[in-house]
Amino acid sequence: MGGRTIPAGSYTLWTLPSPTGAKLIINRQTGQWGTEYDSAQDLARLELERERLPAAVEQFTIGVDSAAGGGVLRLEWDTTGFRMPFAASR
Repeated sequence: MGGRTIPAGSYTLWTLPSPTGAKLIINRQTGQWGTEYDSAQDLARLELERERLPAAVEQFTIGVDSAAGGGVLRLEWDTTGFRMPFAASR
């Protein structure tokens, strides 16, 4: 994912938006509530691909589109979408 190997396991996903895009933060800490974020637990910070959506999305949506050998993680809200392609390994 984003040139990084993410081992199988459980993670918390965070996003860090900026005026020009966003980063996906993959964090080893799980089970926390709300905004209990520990940056020392970050496994990776990856630049997301930004796109303008053709129609507004009313609720923040996380989805995964599967493809041969991997897929795309999708984050969408309002008229903005972010994508992170990934490849699966065995």
